Amino acid sequence: MKERILKLCKRLNKFSLDEIETISEIDSEELKPIIDGLIQEERLTYCDGSYYYNKRVCKKQQISKLPLFFDFHKKQDIDYIIRGFCADIEVLKMIDLFGYSKHTMNNFYVYLRTLIYDRQYKELLKQFDKYPKIPQERVYMNTKVYLYLYNHNLYVSEKYLVNKDARKHKEQERLEIKNIYLRSYRKVLNRSFINKFHLHLAEEIWKYGKSYEEEFSLINRMLFS
Repeated sequence: MKERILKLCKRLNKFSLDEIETISEIDSEELKPIIDGLIQEERLTYCDGSYYYNKRVCKKQQISKLPLFFDFHKKQDIDYIIRGFCADIEVLKMIDLFGYSKHTMNNFYVYLRTLIYDRQYKELLKQFDKYPKIPQERVYMNTKVYLYLYNHNLYVSEKYLVNKDARKHKEQERLEIKNIYLRSYRKVLNRSFINKFHLHLAEEIWKYGKSYEEEFSLINRMLFS
């Protein structure tokens, strides 16, 4: 716990007790003694209501590429959450099963969906640069997404990609887009995912045809490799 708090202090550099309590999701009664101990060790400095990370005293640590909230959960808990995501277990069910807070579950699930979306979006940009296409548009609850098909793979974009040389999808491609979209859209619609539709749609497209173990393995590689 102490090392995780110290890592958070390093990232924040300057913070108040309320700020670090909110970010770490640790009660002040448990957090304050750790902070006081770090001050005694001269790893932190306190001045005018703010704490400062002492760079000269603390050893250099490699900053994780993962969000801060990963540092405040055990590897086993993160493993359970990833498995829940791969098994399509909804947030409220995970809360009932493991006692995680709704805030924690939302943070993890949104991050995992964003991770999937960003990776497929980067691949889309590579394909689009080589052979630009005019997207097929879909609207759900006043949210518009743009769909592109390359090599029988459907890509989702929150933005309309512009290129003066872009061509329309062929008739067969439009039919394939329609079939893939409807298959994934029904699952999204059944769960009533109103917010961040592009993330949910990208998730369902990515998951299709993959086994649970394959999804779990790929997510772990995205996160930790």
